[in-house]
Amino acid sequence: MRNFRTRTLGFTAALLACWLCLSGCALAFGETGELLSPDDLTRLQPAYEKFVNELADLIIARGLLPADQRDAWFRYQMGDYFQNGGYGMIAAMYSPDLLELARPQDSLLRLEKPTPHGTLRIDTLGAYDPLDATLPGLMLEASLTDAQGLPVACRFRWHCEQGGFIAWDSLNAAEVNVGNSFTNDGRICYWTDQPPAPDSGGVWVIDLDILSPTDDAAVLSSASLTLTQQGTGWALDYQALQ
Repeated sequence: MRNFRTRTLGFTAALLACWLCLSGCALAFGETGELLSPDDLTRLQPAYEKFVNELADLIIARGLLPADQRDAWFRYQMGDYFQNGGYGMIAAMYSPDLLELARPQDSLLRLEKPTPHGTLRIDTLGAYDPLDATLPGLMLEASLTDAQGLPVACRFRWHCEQGGFIAWDSLNAAEVNVGNSFTNDGRICYWTDQPPAPDSGGVWVIDLDILSPTDDAAVLSSASLTLTQQGTGWALDYQALQ
């Protein structure tokens, strides 16, 4: 169970900031005292998202967050969850447009695309810079759901011409390089590359095939994720998934 320490800061009568900080939380550490693995994060993600959504309802009702900033707040909190393994903070504050200061690489980007077999969803981050990142690469998590929102059995094949993929090896409890083509069940993996030359203006493309759950040679549908260079890294937006 999470334990929180709450501090209220009164800068002005119009500004109320409440930081809910973790203090010795079980979520941040596994049974052996280590930080959570990607497998742990994936398993806990549905419950954590439910908690964050319920907290959003509460802080909006209490006037601590403008309703039109809910989505940005949610994405920022989920970005912190994936980058810090649950060992971060939950910020509930009233300060107009404060979330505009959040960097794209710190916020979750949830992309969706309809396919003949269901809705493809990719959870990633709004940007990735190998010179300024807490993760080993750009986070990629894929799922396919039917019209009722239920999971569709399938596998996912990631491929890129530039860079390569990193995956979590549960058996050895380590991150491993898996090359430029990698097949999994959609759980978190990472794409990374060397920092591009500044302002070269290029784009990088990650291709994704949705495969039959029993036959990797049977491609059900395909998609691509376009990364646009931004400084020494890359940026994504809601049109990145095609």
